[in-house]
Amino acid sequence: MSKSIFIACVVAITILTSTLNVKTVHSLMPCQEALTVFKPCLAYLHASPGVKPTPECCKGLDNINRGAKTYDDRRDMWNCLSSAAPDPNKLVTLPQLCGVTYSHLIGPKFDCNR
Repeated sequence: MSKSIFIACVVAITILTSTLNVKTVHSLMPCQEALTVFKPCLAYLHASPGVKPTPECCKGLDNINRGAKTYDDRRDMWNCLSSAAPDPNKLVTLPQLCGVTYSHLIGPKFDCNR
């Protein structure tokens, strides 16, 4: 009986450990990593009007969005991503064009100190 309890404990620990690892994947990523994930969006940000973001861009934006859970996380990501955007107004259009919903308002007039 004690052998089966031991095996059950090992399985439970393995499951808990793998669950913890999944959660850390979606935590806020560093700016450099976010910029790498965001790289497919640069073509849209530098393009002429009428160009749409690519599916890769939208997937990266969604990954960044899922990792930024708090107001502070989103502020930090806005500051990070806007540093790569020549026109913050185009950056603001990305979530809508990609179907990514933000729970906090961001934009060119976003007050980082609030």
